Amino acid sequence: MAKFSLRIPFKSRSKRKGRSRSQKFSSLFLWITSIGAATVVVLLGWQFISRMWVKPPVSSTRERSDLLVRAGEHIQLTVMNGSGAANAARAFTDFLRARKFDVVEMTNYKEKNVEHTFIIDKVLDTVAAQKVAYALGISAMRITHEPDSNAFVDAAVVIGKDYINMSPMK
Repeated sequence: MAKFSLRIPFKSRSKRKGRSRSQKFSSLFLWITSIGAATVVVLLGWQFISRMWVKPPVSSTRERSDLLVRAGEHIQLTVMNGSGAANAARAFTDFLRARKFDVVEMTNYKEKNVEHTFIIDKVLDTVAAQKVAYALGISAMRITHEPDSNAFVDAAVVIGKDYINMSPMK
């Protein structure tokens, strides 16, 4: 004889495959937060590398350790307008003072038709002149040496007709 069963077939509850909605959301949030944090770390790392080695900041204080110069002494400058343009010396003075250079005098240069801006090193301190050149974006080839034992400044900036394309005017 055949057995007859009255069992009613029912769907057995199976466990859901995968995670719940809240678990998926927290996992997504964790990934987004991790990617965001990694991006911030990479950007900050690049800023550090850029500021330290690619384009380091210029300090107006001398970093020499010999006995002739005391640490922390500021670089003193004279700004002379040789371009013939009005207020060019004022713009350069403001630019240099904002970068902590000590501009003690603004005056006109003996010539009014100077083609290229250049720097005159008055005390044979090439470090000071190079820092000024770097701050203005001038090539070190445009530094001339005219030692003057009576000079009260370290260097003089002579503004030429090319001043319009330089950092202080941008």
